[in-house]
Amino acid sequence: MASPAPADDPCDGPGRLLATLDRPTVGFSPCAVAPGMLLLEEGYQSQINGTNESGASYLDQYPQSIIRYGLAQRFEFDLIGPNYVRAAAPDGKGGLARTQGYSDGGLGIKVEFAPRGRTTVAVDGLYTAPNGSPGFTAGGATETLNLDAGYALSDTVGIGTTLALQSTSGFDAAGNRARYGVFLPSVVVTKQLPRATQLYGEYVYASKLAPDQSGRAFVDGGVQKLLGSRFELDVELGQSLIGDPSKRFHYLGLGFGVRLR
Repeated sequence: MASPAPADDPCDGPGRLLATLDRPTVGFSPCAVAPGMLLLEEGYQSQINGTNESGASYLDQYPQSIIRYGLAQRFEFDLIGPNYVRAAAPDGKGGLARTQGYSDGGLGIKVEFAPRGRTTVAVDGLYTAPNGSPGFTAGGATETLNLDAGYALSDTVGIGTTLALQSTSGFDAAGNRARYGVFLPSVVVTKQLPRATQLYGEYVYASKLAPDQSGRAFVDGGVQKLLGSRFELDVELGQSLIGDPSKRFHYLGLGFGVRLR
């Protein structure tokens, strides 16, 4: 995520871990991990879709794992997921039908360009294979290309964006699989507080949710806390921006980032 830091290198300084972490935001940080650095990001998210009146469903997923390793200056390699997912949806008989399984896992790279003053730019290439459980896999490969940018507005305030283009697969309401494209832009603002604490707020829009579903916008925000220079804790809340009760969702997330070496 975007995070303020010294103007000579927005990815450096005592708050480097906050500047480098991709979680808990949807958008990615433009800062690659340092050469030889191994960073582990883990989390848990609990989401409620719809309302009690429209028939709410529930989705829990963890560990939201990303393992990031610095191969060279401003160049990293990533291992992504998979997540363990538990879902519960109305069964039409007044109860809930429960399913569980694993989402798709994959790999990625990040290339960070040399900083220009308070600005940092990077690109991410991500690939996940259809290796998840039935009902939780995309059913085909997912390729994502991100353009990440961050700007330190001051010593304590930063702004960032990720513009993501994704080619993926999914299932329509009839159960047929089809490929489709998604545009996923996000904008985040961060504010550093004393005692190694950071607040953030983010806006996200997904142009499509499935082959036969339109887009959806949502906002999320949270707080991050550094415990030393190697460990970070975070909590987040997200809320959809839509009037239709059946398409609303909100979620709670908890997680951490730890520098292993």
